[in-house]
Amino acid sequence: MKKVILSILIIASSHIYAQSSIAEEAGYILAQQAAFTGLSALANKENVYGHLIVGAFDLFFTYAGIQNGLQKDQEIQKIGYYLLSAGFTAKAAYTMHFGKDHSNKKRFWTNFIAYNILVYTGYFLDTLSEAPSS
Repeated sequence: MKKVILSILIIASSHIYAQSSIAEEAGYILAQQAAFTGLSALANKENVYGHLIVGAFDLFFTYAGIQNGLQKDQEIQKIGYYLLSAGFTAKAAYTMHFGKDHSNKKRFWTNFIAYNILVYTGYFLDTLSEAPSS
């Protein structure tokens, strides 16, 4: 058991691509998951207008995706960001209006899964770069 803990500490203290350590990346992911969980739970709170707050947040992500798409040079990235913006618009419509008839559990999981798919797809789009020419 001590060897496992030592191995985890060594891995956690190593740097990935000289930008951040595994522990830092794990912290970022944990913070994102906490935010996604909180927003997904807030989407079920109609008495405090949570569904409207979360929907507005999704529309902000729509705007940010369009802005990112306009700034990208690669066509695949532009199209990808426009599709992500459409996804966040659909999520906002679901959260603010179309999901009201669904159970709280279904609304929570729909929001949580949608956040993960859309946000991490955006990160993937950022990693795309042009293939080196031969």
